[in-house]
Amino acid sequence: MNASALREGMGISQPAMSQHLSVLRNANLVREERRGRYVNYEVNPDGLVQIADWLAKYRAYWPARVDALKALLKEMDQ
Repeated sequence: MNASALREGMGISQPAMSQHLSVLRNANLVREERRGRYVNYEVNPDGLVQIADWLAKYRAYWPARVDALKALLKEMDQ
């Protein structure tokens, strides 16, 4: 999908969309393919795997922390 199609219905300028796509590309989250004067973008699954791996570490961490916070807040209410 090209940048113009991605912008539809978003209320974002072309320069802003270009900046966002540049950040996503540099983070390896999207890849681009030039077709004539257009550049098509697609999600890079390899980049998403890196994010999923990073998030997996915190999935195990946060539930225990949230439970501890709930217990502390309940204790403080008493």
